[in-house]
Amino acid sequence: MFTSYLKIAWRNLWKQKVFATVNMAGMSIAICAALLLSLTAYHEWSYDNFQENKDHVYQLYRQDNTGKGIRVNKSFSEPMAGVLQKEVPGVKHVSRIGGGDMPVRYKDKNIYLDVEMVDAPFLEMFSFPLQQGNKQTALGNLDQLVLTQNSAKALFNEENPVGKALEVKIGDRWKPFVVSAVTDNIPDNSSITFEALVRFENVEDYSNIRDNWNVSSYPLMVEVAPAVSAAAFGKSLVPITHKYLADLINSLKSMDGVPDKDGELLRINTIALKDIHLSPYSSFGSGLRPFYPWMMLMLACLIIGIACVNFINLSIARSFTRGSEIGLRKALGAMDRQLMLQFWSEAFLLCLVSLIVSLLLAVLLLPYYNATFRHQLSFQLFRNGWIVLGTALGFFLVTLLAGGYPAWKIARVNIIQVLKGKLNLNRSSGVRNGLIVFQFMVAAVLISCTAIIWQQINFIHATPLGYNTTQVISIPADNAPLQSRTAFGNRLATEPSVVSVSGSILNLGIGMDGSSGNWTRGFDHKGGHISTQCMVVDYDYVKTLGLKMVAGRDFSRQYGTDSSGVVINEQLAKQLNEKDPLGATINTGGPVYHVIGVMKDYHFESLHKKIEPLMLTMDAQSRMNYLFVRVNTDHPAAAMAHISAIWKEVNPLAKNTPSFLDENVDRLYREEGRFSRIFMSGAILAISISCMGLFAIAVMVVAQRRREIGIRKVLGASVGSIVVLLSGDFLKLVLIAVLVATPLSWYLMQRWLNGFAFHVEIRWWMFAGVCLLAVVVALATTGLQTIRAALANPAASLKVD
Repeated sequence: MFTSYLKIAWRNLWKQKVFATVNMAGMSIAICAALLLSLTAYHEWSYDNFQENKDHVYQLYRQDNTGKGIRVNKSFSEPMAGVLQKEVPGVKHVSRIGGGDMPVRYKDKNIYLDVEMVDAPFLEMFSFPLQQGNKQTALGNLDQLVLTQNSAKALFNEENPVGKALEVKIGDRWKPFVVSAVTDNIPDNSSITFEALVRFENVEDYSNIRDNWNVSSYPLMVEVAPAVSAAAFGKSLVPITHKYLADLINSLKSMDGVPDKDGELLRINTIALKDIHLSPYSSFGSGLRPFYPWMMLMLACLIIGIACVNFINLSIARSFTRGSEIGLRKALGAMDRQLMLQFWSEAFLLCLVSLIVSLLLAVLLLPYYNATFRHQLSFQLFRNGWIVLGTALGFFLVTLLAGGYPAWKIARVNIIQVLKGKLNLNRSSGVRNGLIVFQFMVAAVLISCTAIIWQQINFIHATPLGYNTTQVISIPADNAPLQSRTAFGNRLATEPSVVSVSGSILNLGIGMDGSSGNWTRGFDHKGGHISTQCMVVDYDYVKTLGLKMVAGRDFSRQYGTDSSGVVINEQLAKQLNEKDPLGATINTGGPVYHVIGVMKDYHFESLHKKIEPLMLTMDAQSRMNYLFVRVNTDHPAAAMAHISAIWKEVNPLAKNTPSFLDENVDRLYREEGRFSRIFMSGAILAISISCMGLFAIAVMVVAQRRREIGIRKVLGASVGSIVVLLSGDFLKLVLIAVLVATPLSWYLMQRWLNGFAFHVEIRWWMFAGVCLLAVVVALATTGLQTIRAALANPAASLKVD
């Protein structure tokens, strides 16, 4: 019997091509968008699910409750690892993690690999299966090295890598290692990635930091016993902070720090491995916020909801053009459930065709979607049975929602009313109007959010950062030897377009190597403890970046004592609390520095954060990880290409491409750019689908009121008054939708903007603009039909059908 219903449904749909096309187009686009967005959400939530110990491995971070708010530090001093292992009950393993791209050579082959330096238990803490070797002994010695399958193949081709000797360039020295194990390739949904592993003790400056509590440089991972909960582990860290970080706590007291609800000024918090990917406090996170996947899912539901609203409205409206069919069926004894099944089968068939079309669209659009939104989705995710089940369940719910309600509504009509010809559209106008309001409310929210995000992004780009971003090229040094950096500087000295050259251990923004970071140092001063960001730089750093000095001077080759000098920013000068900060001494527990200059505050981190204290130091032993070249030319692209060629010539192993600092700054706000594109796409889809439904409803409403329009024209109504009459009903609904959407949009965007220390203010005219846009769209959608109806010959309208 169901087959016969499907046949009848197909015939009815074929007769109503316009209705079927509008509904199918809307549903296909909506299902395609919802499918891609849902896959995105699932992919983000799938990170680190393969880790067997994901519930028992934590990254630690430090939370300082200062008088100006909460300050977060993701790195710890090196002695902390040993303290946790020895003094905290329930701790099974501890590992520090640090490293990056380093040259690796085997015989005559030189390649760059992401070499991460970890502690011996690393492979026991994390589920990276070994193809060769033993987890317990793979990192037992300082000269052992572990490769992934891909990196082993790149170095050794088909040779067995285990036992082979190779060298890794750490700093300016080549160190010998022996391959002890090979792991599987790292899954693409792993927060922690590497191409090679060596022991953490091989860090370049390990001898200087191993017993230094004043330097925090590397993240710390801890595995606890299964019986130890996160809350219990967090409590056990409180005595550790009191014992080993007492100076920091006293400093927070002296700076009028505000204790938390438990009375703690400083707390070591935990992030479970399963939550690292979406945590803003993680060193291995994606930079996305935890609500990002939920936003994807919510947007998918809203788009599907708008399409379902169209389906419901059009199905109910079209049913009243089938009054004779419904009355005849009921008169011949058709039961309500049979009518419901008949009309639902039409909805099911239409949704099924839409699903097939949407899958084809998704396959075609997936590469473009990945490129636009920087995702790495593939339909291999459908190998997961839960995704297939979820998709099937979602499809069933959509057909039930979109087809079930109209079918139920139609089946309940009174046969007497039908046979008397009194069945009309007005009976369902309340539901119809409510659904139209919902559609345009969603569209208005998305448009408002897009406008505010776009304004914030423009604000970010327009805000002066305090340094030159458009003329300075950032070059990842890629562990280049000192002679290569020296040769590079000598070559650039003869280039007329080059103003100055400098270097630093840290980049500004996010470079082409994808890295960013900070280095925190603490010291006691005048009875208090001060925490500051620290950056080791080369000569001409201030000049190259175009920083402004407010007192004193920059580092100079003319002064031999500058190796013990520091240049500080205004924030640090305030914390020193000196009448004249020039000449003030800073004792970091190692070197004693004296202040030679104070520079104007500049945004060395993103606008999400307030400007922190900063000091610049010089150290002849430190390696400059990044080189900065300031150019003055009308052809920046040509200058970039020329300087890149020189760099490649003096450092043939160079892996990463140079970039201008404004490009680095843009990468800090990839999340915001992604939000903007997603909301813009969602808004366009929502408006398009809503307008399709509004257009079809307008056609049917005009058809229902054809006689009324004819009578009004005969009685002398003008074309303008009829257009206003017909359009007014729809405009009222659109205005109601915008009024409902305005406070909701304001609340959502205000919360989002609070994530920035510097942001735009939400103005009333933004919502007024959205209202005007919505009215224009509604008029454009319904205007053609209303004008045609108003211009129609009233004699034709008054004829009896």
